[in-house]
Amino acid sequence: MIFIYNSKEYLGKTAVRIVRAIERDAAEYANQTGTIRDFLSWSLARMADRIPMRELDVSPNLSDETIAFNYLCLLDNYEIGAFYDTRSLAPLAEAGSERRAENRPLAKFKVF
Repeated sequence: MIFIYNSKEYLGKTAVRIVRAIERDAAEYANQTGTIRDFLSWSLARMADRIPMRELDVSPNLSDETIAFNYLCLLDNYEIGAFYDTRSLAPLAEAGSERRAENRPLAKFKVF
């Protein structure tokens, strides 16, 4: 799967790998050795002004892969990040979206 965040392309086999790569690139995040839930809680708290409170909970009942994928979906939904379909390298959202179209062409990817 390919995910665009902060003008950078992330390629990973799982959502957890992509979120961990985003975590490594987050210079402001001091706890790089913490759990994925720690990072997601920190990241979501920073978006509280753009995302409704009901969306900001990191459930202890879900697997790491599920919450990582939900986090990426949330970023995509609120146009903070974007998913790309790796089969066609086309955006999954509306084809006319200017924000997503400007991310093309896709550069070389580092697989995590």
